[in-house]
Amino acid sequence: MVLRMAVVMDYQNVHLSAAGIFLPGRPQHEALIDPYAFAQQVAAARNASNRPEFHVAVSDVYVFRGQPSSQHDPSGYSRSQAQKSSWEYGHGGHVQVTMRPLKYRSIRSIDGAVQVSAQEKGIDVLCALYLVRLARSGQYDVVVLASRDTDLAPALDEAAQLSGCKVEAVKWYDPSNRSTWGRIRTASSIWTTNMEREHFLASLDTRDYS
Repeated sequence: MVLRMAVVMDYQNVHLSAAGIFLPGRPQHEALIDPYAFAQQVAAARNASNRPEFHVAVSDVYVFRGQPSSQHDPSGYSRSQAQKSSWEYGHGGHVQVTMRPLKYRSIRSIDGAVQVSAQEKGIDVLCALYLVRLARSGQYDVVVLASRDTDLAPALDEAAQLSGCKVEAVKWYDPSNRSTWGRIRTASSIWTTNMEREHFLASLDTRDYS
């Protein structure tokens, strides 16, 4: 019997880390990830390292990301809405996208120019809550965290202690890049699936959202 797998995805973390590892120096939008395609590649990479009785199939993907402001970044807001719609309705209801408004602040430089920066707030908390919640739900056999945020180690440990569900992690991996060799340090022994360049390429969202 194939095991039911859910993926909890810190979208910006997955997207930007992929851009830095596999497309250094290229525009970040070229590394845009399709969450469901990504989850399918997680399953493929994981299954390649496990016996058939431990193989998984993607049941659901829970995506968490920042929401650009329609006032500060109208084009970014429109793209994020189009992406949410495409991901949720394009994969038969298996993808759920939760967005929290980005926090904006103005920074004045020495020459008086004002720059506006945006930062995500609360995404790691949502990932932690959902990771534990899904592990407790009984709906899935395997719940996978897609993030390299080390602050999520306690959530992985908490979720791993719950019975009836295997809690795992996934990360991008390039054998020639030492920065990708490590994994989130946890008290429990957490299986971490490595995703290499071929998995990245198969996870790309090539739709035009302009």
